[in-house]
Amino acid sequence: MKNITISIISVCLIAVFSCKKDDVVVVPKKDLLVAKTWIIDEVLAFNTAKAFKRGGDPKENVYDLTKVVFNFKSDGTLSGTDNNGKVVTGAKWVFSADETKITVSGTGIVGFDGELTLVTLTATNFEIKGKVPYQGLSVDANVKMIPQ
Repeated sequence: MKNITISIISVCLIAVFSCKKDDVVVVPKKDLLVAKTWIIDEVLAFNTAKAFKRGGDPKENVYDLTKVVFNFKSDGTLSGTDNNGKVVTGAKWVFSADETKITVSGTGIVGFDGELTLVTLTATNFEIKGKVPYQGLSVDANVKMIPQ
């Protein structure tokens, strides 16, 4: 009986300690960005005032951004639709060397072209921060996007 108990304990210990932890897979930011078509979910001016909220009361939105769609491509180009429903062509994007900023040019969307700070980029959230026009001022704003 003693040998069976020792054998069972030995097998359990071997099973527990021989398991290796799952490797954490880190997906490159570029892959996360180009894998989805992104739409604007929310724009916060002054980091608190909602300038736009998808699905919110249209009377409370300062801007109508429901038509904005972005398709980031792995070759550094960007296509999509602006807030007037006009097709965006010829736009470009690039990450900074440390991937903390993204520079966008040629969209024609006020507040989106320029160097923007990358706040979050996951498979389900893309948030950037930069200067946008808001009620006649140039203010800090966060643009939160979600996959379409």
